[in-house]
Amino acid sequence: MKQPTYFISIISLCLLSACSTFDDVAFDDKASTQLQALAKTSFEQANQTAAIPLTELLAIGEVNHLITTALANNPGLQQTWLTLKTAEQQLKVTSTAQWPDISAQLNATKTEANSANYNPGLSVAWTVDIWQQLANATSAGEANLAASGYAYQGARDLLAANIMQSYLTLVQYAQLIDIEKRKVSTLKTNESVIVDRYRKGLIDLKDLDTAKSSTQSSQATLVEYQEQYQQALRNLALLTGVTKNQLIYRSEFPQVVMPLDKIQSQNLARRPDLQQAYQGIIADQYRHKVAYKALLPDLSLSASLSSTNTNLHDALFGSNAWQLLGQLTAPVFNAGKLKSEVEIARLSAEKSYWAFQETLLSAVNEVDNAIAQEQAISKRLVLTESALQSARRSEITYTERYRQGTVSLIDLLQVQQQTFSLQTQVTQLTYQKLNNRITLGLALGLGV
Repeated sequence: MKQPTYFISIISLCLLSACSTFDDVAFDDKASTQLQALAKTSFEQANQTAAIPLTELLAIGEVNHLITTALANNPGLQQTWLTLKTAEQQLKVTSTAQWPDISAQLNATKTEANSANYNPGLSVAWTVDIWQQLANATSAGEANLAASGYAYQGARDLLAANIMQSYLTLVQYAQLIDIEKRKVSTLKTNESVIVDRYRKGLIDLKDLDTAKSSTQSSQATLVEYQEQYQQALRNLALLTGVTKNQLIYRSEFPQVVMPLDKIQSQNLARRPDLQQAYQGIIADQYRHKVAYKALLPDLSLSASLSSTNTNLHDALFGSNAWQLLGQLTAPVFNAGKLKSEVEIARLSAEKSYWAFQETLLSAVNEVDNAIAQEQAISKRLVLTESALQSARRSEITYTERYRQGTVSLIDLLQVQQQTFSLQTQVTQLTYQKLNNRITLGLALGLGV
């Protein structure tokens, strides 16, 4: 009588010791509070305000076609999709630990001068989840699956945004090439006039050298733009899996709407990376519970059914012997290994919380920067367009005065250079403004 009582006392002491050292964590509550404090939103509000799809910021047929093609063909996205499917199967593997394990067997033996013996058997093993350890492991798997889902969603959104921005890059370089071609043509025309006037002795050799230098410099810039255009084509083909010869594009910038004009409120909880980081916290918290409960006693049940007979039918359907076994185990001494694993799990959960906070701070910063960029670029664009109009009027005046001989060629070239330079700046600023709106939409959590 003393030995069972002593054994039970040891298990009780182990249980009390484990309970006294456990300190549950709730980093998910801290993360939710941090989100509300910095972003004025919460995870519960993630779907309350209907947000427009990211693709509606640049709603033109060729871009939508490219996005659809890329979502089906992009290798990186397909790998992320397979990671999600793997997480689904892994969750199924984890959840099966809560169910009994049933196996059947049939052995047949025969020795010389003896009849064959048949030994069928059926065994059932089940770990009783008295502490919800297996359920916590399943919950951790569910959170991990949710995180993989948000990772896939984020990859889709980023791919769509990259395609939209790559399309705008193509339009930008198409316009820059057109501007530079017109500039080269104008400089060549000026150079021809200068050569003719030089031969007549009306101007010095330095004017001819200046004209040739300007033409060659512009030609070099044109070559650079053409190469950047081809590179943009290759990048877009890489994203979509479509050869660059099959790409359809336009040379004028399409309209890109301002995201803040289309949604009622900023809600960073829509962002997949924030949701992914939040699910990571939840998964690690459940893993912390699993690690702690490994310190507690474990109850497992097993049952077996067996028979032996020389006749196969009687062996399978005749009278059988069965056995039921219950086993209670508890860790007694492991040199602190299990407690260290509990602490490691707790540190991992805390690390996930700080990773979430870093993601949140980056998200707020991205939105603030994109809004500030929208305002700054818009002001610069208005001023540059006004300067361009003035430069064009000035170019007309200087061209007429140069023909009359009242201004030098250097003065005319400077005015022409300024006009083309301002045209280039307008194109680049327009690209930056539209590109930034897509960045802002992505920062606000708008997705495909």
